Amino acid sequence: MQVDDKTFIVNSPASLIAFFSVVKQIFMDKKFVTFTWRIGQDRSLDQNALLHVWLTEYAAHLAGITKKQVTVEMIQFLKRKSKEGYYREYGHEWVVSREVDPGTGEAGKPFWRSSADYKVGEMFQFLTWLQMHAANDGCVLESRGQYAKLQREQNQ
Repeated sequence: MQVDDKTFIVNSPASLIAFFSVVKQIFMDKKFVTFTWRIGQDRSLDQNALLHVWLTEYAAHLAGITKKQVTVEMIQFLKRKSKEGYYREYGHEWVVSREVDPGTGEAGKPFWRSSADYKVGEMFQFLTWLQMHAANDGCVLESRGQYAKLQREQNQ
């Protein structure tokens, strides 16, 4: 299943055949292509998309503007501040990453891990925290997609 121009999920024989077709076409056109992959079921794209929808809605609420007026910089700032707040409250190390010097083995300065790399459960926890945090500021973030499904399953 092709998600966008650079993302493909192979989870069935049919999607494997479709992927081969896309790879062949790219190779025929460009003569060179590099792929990276992840093995195993990942959190859905719905959760990643929901995070960015929520960050846009929350930024608009905080700034008192429309969602269309929210800039990429505002979203990136709010995402970073949200990671900081979540980490400060829960201290979960999976939010933080460090580069390691291959020569010395020394860990470099910590940085916030990309939310695109969060696992299903990690993203669920982060979204739950963000939803509650925004509610404390008077902003209601509607549960949708896989996140809403996981909430329902958890409450059964």
